[in-house]
Amino acid sequence: MSLSKHPSLRVDTSSSSLTTPSTTSSVSGSRRRDDSRSPETLRGRSPSRPPVPESSPSNPFRNEFEYEYFDDRRTTTTATRGWSFSSIRSKMVKRNYMPTPLGYGVLAFLILTGLYLVSPSTEGGVKLLPSSWDGFGIISNSEGEGWITSSAGADAGAQEGFDDSSPPPPLLPLPYIYHTIFPSKTIPKSLLTPRLYPLATRLVDFLHRPILSHEDAKTANDKGCPRDLSDKLVNPDQYNGDSSFWMNDVTTDEIAKRRGDIVKWIAERVENGEEVLGAEGKTGSGRGIVLTGGNQDTTFRTITAIKHLRRLDVTLPIEVFHYSDELTDQNQRKEIEDLGATLREAEGLTKVDGVWKNWQIKGLALVQSSFREILYLDSDNTPLRSPTHLFDAPIYTSSGRAAFWPDLSKDHPDNAIWRLIGDSCSLDLWTFESGQIVIDKAGNNGLNFAALVIAAGMMNDREFWFHMCGGDKDTFRWAFRALGLDFGVSPRWMSTVGIKNSYDGGRFCGHSVLQYDLVTPEGFTRPPPLFVHSNLLKHLGGTGLSRGGLFQQIRRMSDDDSSNPSLNYAHSFVYIGPGRGMCLDLDWHDHVPENVREEVGLQTLDVSEEEGGVFDGFEETWFEEGGRIGGW
Repeated sequence: MSLSKHPSLRVDTSSSSLTTPSTTSSVSGSRRRDDSRSPETLRGRSPSRPPVPESSPSNPFRNEFEYEYFDDRRTTTTATRGWSFSSIRSKMVKRNYMPTPLGYGVLAFLILTGLYLVSPSTEGGVKLLPSSWDGFGIISNSEGEGWITSSAGADAGAQEGFDDSSPPPPLLPLPYIYHTIFPSKTIPKSLLTPRLYPLATRLVDFLHRPILSHEDAKTANDKGCPRDLSDKLVNPDQYNGDSSFWMNDVTTDEIAKRRGDIVKWIAERVENGEEVLGAEGKTGSGRGIVLTGGNQDTTFRTITAIKHLRRLDVTLPIEVFHYSDELTDQNQRKEIEDLGATLREAEGLTKVDGVWKNWQIKGLALVQSSFREILYLDSDNTPLRSPTHLFDAPIYTSSGRAAFWPDLSKDHPDNAIWRLIGDSCSLDLWTFESGQIVIDKAGNNGLNFAALVIAAGMMNDREFWFHMCGGDKDTFRWAFRALGLDFGVSPRWMSTVGIKNSYDGGRFCGHSVLQYDLVTPEGFTRPPPLFVHSNLLKHLGGTGLSRGGLFQQIRRMSDDDSSNPSLNYAHSFVYIGPGRGMCLDLDWHDHVPENVREEVGLQTLDVSEEEGGVFDGFEETWFEEGGRIGGW
């Protein structure tokens, strides 16, 4: 089958650029106020408002809502002033002297002397203008939230392509709902530097997206994600466990608070002297592979994964991140280091007691890694061949230098994540499966790193965000969408690899997710399988299973282009198989249209039938390197 039928998916979530007027009055206003104005004289005039920015391109609410700004300027008209120029002139004292050059000279001297006395001094000279006029001629508001220039202690290294000698356009004041979160009426002062201007504009745009209640957003979300499809595409465990939280607990005030948190995570790093924009040498150098592991099970899997990568002739440096109380066994540490990997303790993060998985380490590992370009792998994710070519894949290089892989479900219209991010529900994308990620921290002009900071913040605040994201996996997706950044998605939807369950009449029991390449190698007709992510294998009952009988069959759709709308009728689900435990299967939903069933077939094939023989020798190698069935 030719890939030209289904071109690779490229996602552009860029919001329309913020349009601002070329000149802006200060918040306090420059018009003179007069308490003698009457309601009758003001009835025909309305206060001027700053322009309202457009929301994100995928949002149907644009132009339907106006924001209430902090600006409290009142309009003054000539009719309400209570005086006229002629009345002033009649009261002027008649001048009884003639101007002389000496008089003008004395006046100029007095003006300059006054400016000298009231102006603050700086190192290297004396200013003759108020300090609030510093920086590109932009006047600060009363709280001093003007743009910070290099002379005022800002980061001297301007973003490439941004001229820090020219005035950056002013940012719009924030909607009133943020008045208790940002009393200064704008984002934190630490973000108001020329170098951070591209990030600041995206954060302000994010804060200006509509904030809606569940009821107000319901019509548009149901239109974008029809419930007859969404009710079957959503993870049922997530919906049953979290839907009440989505609809009742995520209020408009909560949305404003959580959006404010995202901005504050960025600002806090800047205030601590840490980077928020990716750049070579500042947030990492070169390419490398990052894994996370450290408890007994993940350590064994991590060692197996590194052995397999080295067998595939992968020479890239590898970093293994762990919590402070993990990887204390010196023999295991030595084995990992002997394989050429570096052990890294995650800084500023502790385990959460009593939870099933401590996924939050993943985001921080990507932020703290010494690499600029990263291939992240879960410890139970095994490549079928060297994955280093992904750094040169067009889907990666042309889509913000970030690529992700699809999971088995889609977000429901009731999910509050749509309202938190300011989008309307769409069935265009699957949720993300983060067992593999390829990303350049300097991609999207360095903003990819800011997105990783946001994702790490969401993971650290798991008590809230995991209600919407079901773990770490989708925090990456929503962090990118919050900033309106491009990213690429694998061209093929996931499949599953498994066995015929002899305890269940030979029914298919999948134990591993199969993810596909981003490119079509020479000799192939479409992107072949690349990653075997054995996320259920550790829960599989292994009675009667041995080497040679584990990776037997593949279950998938015949047309599995990840953007194919026919896949909205596919049902990938987990069930409990007799004697095996958790099994993954694939089938059609009820009431699938007959034309869809005819166009797209449901396939079950032996791994030996896969194009190019990509599974040849895989299982034997996997067992030799320490792979096991069941909990390990």
